[in-house]
Amino acid sequence: MKQFEQDDIIDVAFQTATDDELLSSGQQEAARQTDEEALAELAAEVMNDPERCFCRNCGKPIYKNASVCVHCNYVTNPLALQQGQRLVRARRERYEKGSRIRNFITNLTGIDLESPDQKARWAIRPQNYHYQTTGSVYCTNCGCEVDPGASVCVRCNYVLNPLAVRRAQMAVSDRTAKLSRKDLIKSFLIPGYGHKLYKLYAERRPQIAKPCRLAGLANLGALVTAAIILLSQL
Repeated sequence: MKQFEQDDIIDVAFQTATDDELLSSGQQEAARQTDEEALAELAAEVMNDPERCFCRNCGKPIYKNASVCVHCNYVTNPLALQQGQRLVRARRERYEKGSRIRNFITNLTGIDLESPDQKARWAIRPQNYHYQTTGSVYCTNCGCEVDPGASVCVRCNYVLNPLAVRRAQMAVSDRTAKLSRKDLIKSFLIPGYGHKLYKLYAERRPQIAKPCRLAGLANLGALVTAAIILLSQL
């Protein structure tokens, strides 16, 4: 994911109202009457827009650099939201420090010199953010519904959980790994090398760990036998 711009993060951190809350009642009714063809065209447009993706919780289009879905308040990027909140707090502190003279005049005369726009900007609004999906889960790349535990979207092959995919790849690699002749010879000739490989692969790759352990034991037996022969000749 690309680097977040500070202004984008701050805008998302401030924006807590949904689209329905920003529209009048008549506009809300008109928006609800949008037909399925228009929604399909929007989805197709979003698919071709590199700056947009879909919310995992509600499946509606959002910007890729958004930290919170503006439709359902689902936190799509907790790290970006945390960064945005820190920036907001820092700017608010700078604003409050810079307005001491205005606050002094307001307290002295009772005249409020702060503009309505500035009041609205710093107003504390309810932020009903949630980090867990509330129902169906959607692919963030194509918007189709997927299984909640899916690691890859079955429609567009988009990786939904890179960590799970990496673990699966490692599991397959471990199951199909084969013992190399080089490791077997080194385990037999170098003291302790076979035991080292056994400790490394005992759980992940037992098909490699067990032969290396046997070769290491053979090496140890050979060393003990040689030592006994040398001591007996003294």
